[in-house]
Amino acid sequence: MGELLSTMVQIIVSYVTRLLDRRAVSQDAKVGGELLELALTLQELCVNGERLLALADTLISTGESRADDQSEFAALVHRQSALIDQLRSGIADSRALLATVDVDFAFAMAPFLDGKSGLLTRWQQQAALSQFSTTTLFFLPAEAVTRLVAGSPAAATATALAHNRTDFVLVVTNEVQNARRREVPDIRAVADDESETLLREVGHARSEIETARVLCGRLLTATQEAIGADATAHLRRTLTGRG
Repeated sequence: MGELLSTMVQIIVSYVTRLLDRRAVSQDAKVGGELLELALTLQELCVNGERLLALADTLISTGESRADDQSEFAALVHRQSALIDQLRSGIADSRALLATVDVDFAFAMAPFLDGKSGLLTRWQQQAALSQFSTTTLFFLPAEAVTRLVAGSPAAATATALAHNRTDFVLVVTNEVQNARRREVPDIRAVADDESETLLREVGHARSEIETARVLCGRLLTATQEAIGADATAHLRRTLTGRG
C-alpha cells in the first residue's frame, strides 16, 4: 500500500503545512496536540510499512519462508490495520476542532478514511481476506489511486460523498477487482518467473513509503517547532500514557 499511503501523506502534509503557516497552531495548544498526534500516527504507519515491505522482499527472494518471518509479517499487517483505525479515530475526534482552522481538511480525507467506502477501509477488508496476497501488499497502483482521489465527490463538496456514495463505491470496487485479477495469491509461494517482477514492485513501494516517511518527519518537526518544546514534551507524555 505504498502508493496509497504516500498519496494520503502528501495531501495531509499540504493541509497541515497551511495550518502551520497561519500560525494558528502556536496560538492554540489543543490544535497543536491534535496535529502532533496525527503526525506521530502517520510516522508509525510509515515505519511499520517499511518493515512490512522489507520482510516481503525476504519472503519473495528467498523462496523459503521461515515461520518467524511469516508470523511477523502477519503481525505487521494486523498492526497496520490497527494504526489505520487509530488515524481514522484521531481525525474523526478532532474534526470539529480542525475545521475551525481549515474546514476542507476532513473532507479531503474522506476518500481515504470514510468508514464504509474509503480506500483504507477497502485495504483493511482485503488484508483480512488474504494477508499474504500482492493485493494486500501493494493494493492499488498509483494511477488508480490518483483517479479515485481526483474523481472523489468529497474533493468537490462537503456533502457530495454521501449523495454520490454508490458511484464512488462502484469505482473503488472496480479498481480493487482489477488489482485482484493481477494478484499473486501468496508471496510465500512465488513462481520463478514472477519473483523478479514482484521484487521490483516491492522496491518501488519502499521508495514511496520512504518519501512518505521523510514528509512525516518534516511535518513532525514543523509541528513541534510551532507548539514549542515544553508543549511537545507534555503532549508526548500524554500520548505515551494513552498507549
